[in-house]
Amino acid sequence: MISIITVNWNAYDFLYLLMESLEIHSTTSYQLIIVDNSIKKRPIPKKNVIHRLMTSNIGHGEGLNEGTRFVKTPYTMFLDVDCHVLETNWEKPFLDLMENYDVVGGKGVPSKPIRPACMFMKSEIAKKYDWSASKGYKGNRVTPEGYDVAIKAYHQMVKDQIKIKLIESKNNRYGTLNGEEWCIENQPLVYHHWHGSHLKERSEDYPDKDLLADKKQLLSNVRWKII
Repeated sequence: MISIITVNWNAYDFLYLLMESLEIHSTTSYQLIIVDNSIKKRPIPKKNVIHRLMTSNIGHGEGLNEGTRFVKTPYTMFLDVDCHVLETNWEKPFLDLMENYDVVGGKGVPSKPIRPACMFMKSEIAKKYDWSASKGYKGNRVTPEGYDVAIKAYHQMVKDQIKIKLIESKNNRYGTLNGEEWCIENQPLVYHHWHGSHLKERSEDYPDKDLLADKKQLLSNVRWKII
């Protein structure tokens, strides 16, 4: 059995898509742990779900820390709320890598080597480290408070000689502005949209683009969508 932790902040359309993809494509039993930072809460189907209702926005990293408190399975996966799984039996390649590794995560840039948008690990690792945003961590850049999650944890894992496998993101089947597909042996397994619920913040980086239309493009192109 696998525990999957996601942190939601006003992105229920993405959350429902993630939940639906897991229900359709998973062959291993799982429990989804949702840490919900949203101000206005919406109903969540209770099947295979622990829904943690926060009274305030505790942030992404602290949300992951909160989620690990409820893990009772051998393996844990962090998935951003704007991710969804792409293939039936998606979890098998991750589980196979656990024979030789402790953590499998999306490969990032030098200043952010691992992407917590997609991280699969042994649960003792998920429980051991602090995933909260690292204020002023000095890697290749200074990280503002509340920005990159898991940078500090990653470098501590390296010091602790945790066996880490970084996987590549390659395709973008939906043609969105900032979409990526995390792959194991060139097999796309997890799609990540990037923009999530941060359309306003992202719009500063894309002043000439309609990010809401970009989001709608993704949601309308998911062929297996049933809700």
